[in-house]
Amino acid sequence: MYESFFKLKECPFKLPPDPEFLFLSQQHKLALVHLEYGLSHQAGFIVITGEIGTGKTTLVKTMLRRMAEDTVVASIFNTTVGAEEFLNLILDDYELPWNENETHTQKLDKLKSFLIDIYTKGKKAVLIVDEAQNLSMETLEEIRLLSNFQTTKDYLVHIFLVGQPELKYKLTHHSLRQLAQRISVHYHINPLTEKETEEYIAHRLKVSGCDDVGSCFSEDALEEIYTQTLGFPRLINLLCDACLVNAFADQVKPVTRSIVTDTIKGDGAGNFWQIASSQSLAKQPATNRENIGDVPPPKAPANQAGPAMQGFSADQLSDLQNRVSELEKTVQVLSRLVNERLIDKSHEEIRELASKKILKELLDREQKKVISLAADRKNLQKKLKMLLSKVEQQQIAQESQPEPYSIGEFDPPAEEPSSQQRKTLLSKIFSTRRDHD
Repeated sequence: MYESFFKLKECPFKLPPDPEFLFLSQQHKLALVHLEYGLSHQAGFIVITGEIGTGKTTLVKTMLRRMAEDTVVASIFNTTVGAEEFLNLILDDYELPWNENETHTQKLDKLKSFLIDIYTKGKKAVLIVDEAQNLSMETLEEIRLLSNFQTTKDYLVHIFLVGQPELKYKLTHHSLRQLAQRISVHYHINPLTEKETEEYIAHRLKVSGCDDVGSCFSEDALEEIYTQTLGFPRLINLLCDACLVNAFADQVKPVTRSIVTDTIKGDGAGNFWQIASSQSLAKQPATNRENIGDVPPPKAPANQAGPAMQGFSADQLSDLQNRVSELEKTVQVLSRLVNERLIDKSHEEIRELASKKILKELLDREQKKVISLAADRKNLQKKLKMLLSKVEQQQIAQESQPEPYSIGEFDPPAEEPSSQQRKTLLSKIFSTRRDHD
C-alpha cells in the first residue's frame, strides 16, 4: 500500500518471522553464538528464553538456515499437546512412519534406531521445540528421557527449548530437577535498548530499499516509538507499519511524533494497540532492562536484612552472585569459541557474525562486567562481614556485663585498720610468742 510512496521495494515491518530481516543486536549475537556453541559441543539441552516478540523464533530460523547439510532437524511448534501426541509429532517431523496400534515403547525404539542410524552416518540430529513454556510437566519429562539416547561420549539428539520466561520458572520445579541438571547452555533475550530500536528500524528499512531512515521516520517519531514499545521487535513492527499506513493516508512524510501518538490513540487504531501491547508491556518496568536471564534470586532470611544493614540487604548480594555467575558462563562460552576457532571461515554469514575479532570484543566486554560485579560482590561481602562482627561483639559485651545486685546481697568489704589498731595487734602477737617460748 505505502511502499511506492516511501520508495520501498517491499513491506519492511511484516509480522511473520523472516530471517532476511534479522537484526543482530549485541544480545542476539550472543544468543546465536550460544546456540552454535551448544550444537558444536554436544550439549544435551540448550534453552533460549525471552518475552513475547523479542525475536526468539526468528533467531531459531536463522540458525536452521546456517546448519550444515549433515544436520537432520525436527521442529515442533505445537506444544499444547500431551506426551504421546508430542512423540507422534517428533516422528512425523523426522518423517518416520507410525500407526496407532504401536505402543509408546515401540515408537521410542523406532526413534532410537533412527537416531543411531543418523549418528553412524556422521550426521547430527537436532530437535527444536518452540513455545516450550506451554509444555506440560509430563511432556517435559518425556523430552528428558530422549536425552538418555546417547553413546558413551555423545548425545544422539541435541534438544533446543525455546520459550517465554515462564519456561525458566517451570524448569525450576522439583520434579524436573533431572532435566534442569542436563541444561548445558541457557540464554535469555531482553528487549532492545533505545539505540538498538533505532538501528533495528533503520536495518529493516535498508533491507526494504531505503537507506535514509530520516525519509520515513523523524527523530522524535523514533523516540516515541521506543517509548511506546519499550524495544519489543514485534511491537515495533506493528506500530511502524500502522504509522506508515496512516502517513500514506494523509500523504505526509516522514512519520512524525504526532502521527505515532495519533496512531495509538486515534479512533479504531487505539483499540488494536491496546490489545497488542497489553501482554508484553504489562510485565516491563519503565526503565531499560539488564540481561540477567536468571530466575529471581531467593529472598534472604528475615534476620539478615533490615535497618541495621544501613541500606544493604542480602538480596543484593544474592542478585550480584547470580549476575556474576551468568556473565562467567557467557565468558566461558566465548573463550572456548575464540580459542578453538569453531567458526567455519568459508561460510560468509557466520564469518560476519562470529569472526575472531567480534568474539574477542564480546569477550572483553563481558569480562569487564564480571570484574565490576565481582568487585561489587566483594565489597558487599566485606560490609556484611563487618556488620555481623559488630553484632557478635555487642552480644559478647552484653553477656559479659555483670548483673546488678541488691543492697545486702553481698557483705560489704571490711574497713582499713588504723595505725593504733595495727600496733595493738602486733603487740598481742609478740606477747603470745614469748609466752609460748
